[in-house]
Amino acid sequence: MAAIGSVPFERGDEAEGFLIVTAAADQALVDIRDRRPLVLMPEAAREWMQQDVTGAQAIEIAGDGAVSADHFTWHPVSRAVGNVTNQGPELIEAIARL
Repeated sequence: MAAIGSVPFERGDEAEGFLIVTAAADQALVDIRDRRPLVLMPEAAREWMQQDVTGAQAIEIAGDGAVSADHFTWHPVSRAVGNVTNQGPELIEAIARL
């Protein structure tokens, strides 16, 4: 998954952190969300991790190195997955469509 951050995280204040890079949702996911995390192919991920990547290069990597939605399996899950306090593998088990 593509993210933007700063390492090492030495400042120790609220300004530290990272963000997950997203792309437009497509295929089955578009029914529930308009965005999806951007997942990169291994070679693209290695390029993305280079500290000297420019903004223009990052845009190119994201465009050319993204894993397409058809590489994933989509299935409905419980609404419990949307609560950050819930944890466990049962959250991603498929449920019957409502």
